[in-house]
Amino acid sequence: MTESGQKEQSVEPTLEPLLQAHIGKQLRNMYDAMTREPVPDRFKLLLDRLEAGEEPEKTAKAGADKAGAA
Repeated sequence: MTESGQKEQSVEPTLEPLLQAHIGKQLRNMYDAMTREPVPDRFKLLLDRLEAGEEPEKTAKAGADKAGAA
């Protein structure tokens, strides 16, 4: 309720069904394209080191060293 005692009306934003479908299709297409991209080598290296139990500081420094050498 507001200070004047009137009940506030809540208005939910809505989109037309065709617009919702179009946005959904575009989002699915973008997500599908992204999932087909290869995982960057630096991420693979990071995951390998984390699985091996190395500390994150060492992993981050090693990744930065390799990136600077490339």
